[in-house]
Amino acid sequence: MKFSVIILAAGSGKRTGLDHNKILLKIKGKRVIDFSLDFFKKYPSCDEIIIVSSIADYDDFFKEFEHSSVRVVLGGLTRTCSVRLALNKANNDYVLIHDGARPFINRDSVDNLLFSLEKNVSVTLGVKVKETIQEVDEDTVINTLDRCNLIITQTPQGFKKDLLIKAHMVALKEGYNGTDDTVLLHKFLGLKTKYINGDYRNIKLTTVEDIKLLEVIL
Repeated sequence: MKFSVIILAAGSGKRTGLDHNKILLKIKGKRVIDFSLDFFKKYPSCDEIIIVSSIADYDDFFKEFEHSSVRVVLGGLTRTCSVRLALNKANNDYVLIHDGARPFINRDSVDNLLFSLEKNVSVTLGVKVKETIQEVDEDTVINTLDRCNLIITQTPQGFKKDLLIKAHMVALKEGYNGTDDTVLLHKFLGLKTKYINGDYRNIKLTTVEDIKLLEVIL
């Protein structure tokens, strides 16, 4: 099954304490985004790679990939907007959406995700929550959630493109921005997402502590 992959790379380095986009940080001699690019370039059924860039990095990305098969799209002010802009450029019926700040990708997990996508409209990677998760009101615990029914959602996530575009169009009309794309499918189309086991090493570079952790993982 051929697919397009959209790699979200329009973030920043604020929470990691960097003065530049965190996906440009080098770990083990490679930029964070290069781990994802190298993976999907080698993946047999990946037919198209689209990088969603911030305006600050767009010119550099465009020059770097101008004569390659990688396409660069200027992102929007929100994650939802950035995905929508890239979806309109994707050429395949199936799309994978991946955070460029997640450099560790497990090949088996992606294989299983694509296999499941043949039977489902939406599939996400995720791992079971290990710790006790509690809801608080300021500094007071008010509820303990059942971790047996909780996962930590990861990317890549896979979708049938036409349905995801439809959900994004409704979200645009409603002025809604979701934390990921499975939320839009459920909220606006009533479609459920299949969950496939991911990998605990597939963490997202978010804080300065994650840099050291990814140095070990990678």
